[in-house]
Amino acid sequence: MKDYRIVFEKKNNMKYISHLDLNRCMLRAVRRSGLPAWYTEGFHPHLYLMFPLALSLGIESICEVMDLRLTKEIPEQEILEKLNSALPNGLHAICVREPDKQTQDITSAEYSLELYAPEILDLHACWLEFFNQPEILTQKRTKKGMREINIKSCIQVEKISMKDNRLNLMLRLPAGNDGNINIGIVIDAFKNYAGKPILINYLCRTKIFCRNYEEFL
Repeated sequence: MKDYRIVFEKKNNMKYISHLDLNRCMLRAVRRSGLPAWYTEGFHPHLYLMFPLALSLGIESICEVMDLRLTKEIPEQEILEKLNSALPNGLHAICVREPDKQTQDITSAEYSLELYAPEILDLHACWLEFFNQPEILTQKRTKKGMREINIKSCIQVEKISMKDNRLNLMLRLPAGNDGNINIGIVIDAFKNYAGKPILINYLCRTKIFCRNYEEFL
């Protein structure tokens, strides 16, 4: 047996399928590919697939990860070609490698987004006012129900720019077992602060990081 880590893109209409549907889609693709997939033993054997960090609905990604176990060692390029031949449009495997980091090592994720607000003349200034508040309070769903949290310290701005009245941001947010902040929570908090319609032209997860700030991939 040998484990492989598949890095893949999730784009276009595929951003609207749930994590459960993504799992089912990948299961079918692996079976169609003809790869010698490993199945668990017992009365109900199932194909071993593992997704280290689920992606929220409606978000594209260029850094999704799937761990796959095969019954024998296969050249990485062959795995890539066979899997891509079975994947639908919108899902595309980028590379295959041997896993060298554990899921529990994940601490943050990076997102690239473009926002547009037709009724706000200076969206850049509006964001700065929002971000420079002493606290950024919002509601988050937990196991015990909705509760108010302060996400100010959770938002790390990597890049910010304006072009054609569109605000481009690159944000890093907590992710993984130690805590997770959905990018949608940040956007909703900004919309509430602005008090006017803000449109999302583009939203994509671009990188996943570990505790030592190395990329998970």
